[in-house]
Amino acid sequence: MLDNESSLRLKLLRFPPIIGVIYIHAYGSVIHYSTGSLGTSELNSVTNFIRILISEGIARTAVPLFFLMSGYLFFATFHWSERTYLRKIGSRLRSLLIPFIFWNILVLAFTILVQAIPAIQPYFTGTGKKVIEFGVYDYLNALFGIQGYPIAYHFWFIRDLMLLVLLAPVIAVIVRFIPILFFLVVYLCWVTESWPIYAPAAVGVLFFSAGALCGIKGQSLFAFDRFGTAICLLYLPMLLADVIWYEAWFNVYLHRTGLIAGVLVALYATKLIARSEGLCKALIALGGTSFFVYAAHEPLLGIVRLLAFKYVPLDGAYTMLTLYLGIPVLVMALLVLCHRMLTVLCPRSLSLITGGR
Repeated sequence: MLDNESSLRLKLLRFPPIIGVIYIHAYGSVIHYSTGSLGTSELNSVTNFIRILISEGIARTAVPLFFLMSGYLFFATFHWSERTYLRKIGSRLRSLLIPFIFWNILVLAFTILVQAIPAIQPYFTGTGKKVIEFGVYDYLNALFGIQGYPIAYHFWFIRDLMLLVLLAPVIAVIVRFIPILFFLVVYLCWVTESWPIYAPAAVGVLFFSAGALCGIKGQSLFAFDRFGTAICLLYLPMLLADVIWYEAWFNVYLHRTGLIAGVLVALYATKLIARSEGLCKALIALGGTSFFVYAAHEPLLGIVRLLAFKYVPLDGAYTMLTLYLGIPVLVMALLVLCHRMLTVLCPRSLSLITGGR
């Protein structure tokens, strides 16, 4: 069982990584479509530094953090038996599979609709076929991401998480008996980009398994708190170096190793946040909207960015920086308001499409 402090601190981590995910997806300064492109790649050094720092640095801890917490929560209150495992699988059908199918079908339907409108069709058609021209396998691939991302591309995380849940018994055995060798091999495959399978990705296997090990051993995710200051002092120069040498050949090793420190910093930060009652209440309240904001931020984010790049003059020195910082905030605010409206108007439907969250 989770103690009250750990439970609170995990709740504080529900919404901030969603902010990170949205800023990752807002990184690009050029939007390509079937007949041209919008935006500009000519950015000043300040704009470029801030974009890389946020989207390619700090925000990148979001996905590892989510996998870590998912693995931990799956095993923290789990005592192995066939019955309890099947019960866990059943609960994940509601919390993961149903939302996964719903949101991918919704994006698929939306794409068919906008591709049927000549005036906007070029903006929603890539270099491949239109959705209406898909065959049976194409539709299955779009819905489930068999050979790539699903059509709601950000749901690759949910797809990988479902696969990891199915593999949980295997992961449990491995981390019990050969944890050091296992983590070393997966880490090396991750940082060298030599992971042999498409899904689940190495980042998911590594951090879900780390969370699983903590849950199985009854070890708190916050056990490194006593080294919090030292980890922060280690992470900050790694983060800065990551930004400075963003395009260097060795960056992948620096970046992905730095993410491990970044995750530990995020966990430690909850200890400091928990001291502020007002901030705690705000983050816990926003935590209830986290899955909806995650699920619905695309294609909304892409549409808002497309409209901004098309109609806002981009010749100002810091126009792109303003759009980069402001559009995700606008999207999040709209979706939080939408979630609250749906909570009042159709709470049961909202619960279904967000996995009971």
